[in-house]
Amino acid sequence: MLLLLAMMALGEPSQGAPAMVTTVNGSVTLVDGASRTAAPRPPFLLSTSQRLELAAGSRVVLLRQGGAFAVDGPKTVDPSAFTPGPAADPVSSALAKKTSLAVAGASRASGFALTRPVAGAPALALHELRWRCEACGEQAVTLSDLREGGTVWSATASDGLAYTGPVLPPGAYSLNVGGREFLVRIVDGTEAAALVEAAQLASLPEADRAAALASAYLLGGLPSDALHEADKSGDAGLVAGLEAAAGILP
Repeated sequence: MLLLLAMMALGEPSQGAPAMVTTVNGSVTLVDGASRTAAPRPPFLLSTSQRLELAAGSRVVLLRQGGAFAVDGPKTVDPSAFTPGPAADPVSSALAKKTSLAVAGASRASGFALTRPVAGAPALALHELRWRCEACGEQAVTLSDLREGGTVWSATASDGLAYTGPVLPPGAYSLNVGGREFLVRIVDGTEAAALVEAAQLASLPEADRAAALASAYLLGGLPSDALHEADKSGDAGLVAGLEAAAGILP
């Protein structure tokens, strides 16, 4: 396991990319100038102007240049003091582009909310369909290929179901649920694979890996895949944090 110990620069502090906090356990305080508040529900970005104060017995996991790092309290985590590496890696490059983790959010139409996948957002694969619709009953579901034309898959369900159709190659697809149209965008996984590899998740204890992997996908702009990993983990707090970032609210 890699532990983030005294990551202090010898020269001036780096003013580069923020860190991404993927796990918070125990008493952790977010310090932002004169403000001191309990750390928010992860995942969240920790800017170079902020720091985390970890009480004894607490723990956080961060994604930053060089991969995933676990930090055990008592300790102060100060991103401005991280030693920058000689070159950016996919994690730091993705973080440098982020000022917020918010994505487009759940698609709503006439009281209907699609919550899996996140419509319009890129995804590596279509894993599950899920929606909220009060007293809507059974819905006809059809997935069509927008480029080639034709129906790829169809089914019926009341509030969601696993996708059981063929593996979808990169492209744009139309998802019709009860007459409501949503865009599904499947993308090549090369960049996502590089990001996950750079995160070095194997360095973390097994208990921390699901949150770090889901957060890495969110960082890479793949909220549907992030939610899929969170759902698999069974971690209700992680699911809630990612749903909040994706704008999926009750």
